[in-house]
Amino acid sequence: MKSSKELFGVAKALSMISQIGITMIVCIFVGVWGGNWLDEHLGTHGICLIICILLSIAAGFVNVYKLLMKGNKKHDE
Repeated sequence: MKSSKELFGVAKALSMISQIGITMIVCIFVGVWGGNWLDEHLGTHGICLIICILLSIAAGFVNVYKLLMKGNKKHDE
């Protein structure tokens, strides 16, 4: 039988994985939505979509990095 400390560690790891996934999905969704909106209003036929997707992926990775560093800092304390 696992101790409550081990179960808390597993729950914390699952929480971190969920946060990473949600962060990436939300960033990419916002990039796709924003790129489509800009393409419709500017008539650029996909150029804004590609640029916004690339920027949103980069923003997602930066947010994931910050999240992991914050979680790592709490773990070290």
